[in-house]
Amino acid sequence: MEKSNNYGSISKNKYKKMDSHPDITGKAMIDGVEKRIAGWHKVSENGPYYSLQFSNIETKPNEASSGGNIDDEIPF
Repeated sequence: MEKSNNYGSISKNKYKKMDSHPDITGKAMIDGVEKRIAGWHKVSENGPYYSLQFSNIETKPNEASSGGNIDDEIPF
């Protein structure tokens, strides 16, 4: 399924173990770039709200594809 531009979704962070971990997490497609969303529930004098952070999704080294066998890159 193709992701719609400038849309995303969030849900409760089931992996939260510390207060510094986000309460909600998710992903969004913003201007054609997939972003990670993290949110923390806060309360101000005006009432409750979520503070959000958007960050780039980084590819893990084992997910990156070199397109060939690693032995092909060794010069000897």
